[in-house]
Amino acid sequence: MSDDLARARREARPDNLSSLRRLDAELVRAEVLWEGRTAREWLALYVDPEGPEEAQEHVFDAGLGLVPALLEMLESSPSEQWRESAKERQLGCLSMLSAVKPEPTGVVPALLFLLKAPSARVRRETLSLMAKLRPRPTAAVLRAVFACLEDPRDMEVRARAAQVLAGLSGAVPPRVRAMALTLLGDSQMWIRRFALVVLERVSPPDAGLVVPLEQQLLLDDDNRMEMLRALWVHAPERALRLLVEEAGNARERPGERSIRFESGVRAISLLGSCGVRAVSVVPDLLRLRNGSWAQVFIDAAIDDILRDELRGRTYPPVSGVPSALVEALRAKLPASLSAEERPADVLVRWAIACAGQGTEARVRMMLAAARRVMRHSDDEHPEDDGPRRGLAAIEDWVCAPTEEAARRARRDSNLHPSQMSTPAAYAAVWALANGSRCIPLSGPVSLEESDTHDRALRACLSAASRALSVSTWGTGEFGTSTRAQGSLSPSEGVRALQRAIQEEVLPWALGTWDPVRDVRRERRRLGESVLSAP
Repeated sequence: MSDDLARARREARPDNLSSLRRLDAELVRAEVLWEGRTAREWLALYVDPEGPEEAQEHVFDAGLGLVPALLEMLESSPSEQWRESAKERQLGCLSMLSAVKPEPTGVVPALLFLLKAPSARVRRETLSLMAKLRPRPTAAVLRAVFACLEDPRDMEVRARAAQVLAGLSGAVPPRVRAMALTLLGDSQMWIRRFALVVLERVSPPDAGLVVPLEQQLLLDDDNRMEMLRALWVHAPERALRLLVEEAGNARERPGERSIRFESGVRAISLLGSCGVRAVSVVPDLLRLRNGSWAQVFIDAAIDDILRDELRGRTYPPVSGVPSALVEALRAKLPASLSAEERPADVLVRWAIACAGQGTEARVRMMLAAARRVMRHSDDEHPEDDGPRRGLAAIEDWVCAPTEEAARRARRDSNLHPSQMSTPAAYAAVWALANGSRCIPLSGPVSLEESDTHDRALRACLSAASRALSVSTWGTGEFGTSTRAQGSLSPSEGVRALQRAIQEEVLPWALGTWDPVRDVRRERRRLGESVLSAP
């Protein structure tokens, strides 16, 4: 590799199109080949209907260096040969841009002209790619996206334009806030839902949004949770009372799926995510728990609130020399071994170094990771309490690690998510199912379990990382997803999992407090006091 090409590879930044063009120029000048052809030659074969099947595989070998060639192909006027297949060529280029890693965020300005394409499908895929890339709210981007929102020809184009607004990077501009308020009156559910996500992101809290959100709560049953999430940002005390009322809808499981019942379970889950700021409603949740079908969801929410409260308390300093586990947990994520190593693999290497300090440490790590992503399953399948029961069974083993508890935890967590689930919910359940195999069993085990428990931890963390970094939308036009939220980048998801593990395992390793046993003990104490109160 020449010095110029090596430097171009180092300087290639996904958010800087000029650096990608320099890399492309060096690849061309150096005549870098893959299986005897350059990346541009493979790209030409890929868009040819009669091109070889292996063309796509070799096209991706160029990575970010492929981006300029894709943009040139998108911007070029169709030749006589391609006149009839211009749409397919554009769709193929958009698909490849969407698959380039790391995500080429610098291409957004070059995509805007496609939003005027005659093909509705091209406009949809362009907006989908823009939503994934999370563009900055520049004047050009807002002008193009607003034009799509006003386009009456295709409802899905309008919905995907609203999705782009919901995922804009940085602070929400006043123009976008005003547009979101206008979209609350739209006839399409998903457009209203994305508008509410925009309002949820408005910062700092805006008292002027409270009245419109409360009015919308009376009018839009399809988006109750999105409205309550937004209201929690702008009027927390008001939102808490409404969330407790909403949680009451989950007291009895209906004979068939009910929007109100499912909204009640999601309200319980949202209260848990509020942490210590929701501690005032713990007595209400304890009273709701008695006789409720949603007991396991309520217990999980109360534990999350109490865990956050205990985390904020002051504890006496720990004496003595920190253990090897404490030092391993406090260590930063290691550097990547190569450009091809995924962020999730880096997290796994860090976690396995910590897990070498004992079985209980390994189980607590997988428990923290699975708990961090389990709300994806709660949101998508509130009628299914299996994953929450599996988590509770693993906590039972942590509190009393008997053989019976181990077998019950493995059995209750041996779940198989529906393939109709969104990718995030699907991966969250697999994180639990794989992670439960960190719990050792005495006696014979099946052949596939005969390897080390590190494989189970690896599978758990890889699935949890996918749950945080894949789109919450599923298959079909909008899939089965009930949420309009975005996803984290792979690197952001890995850092979020590391923080979750550190916050849960470090206190136990230091001996200050136990995020499993002490939380359960506190929940029992509060429950007894609530029941004994007149």
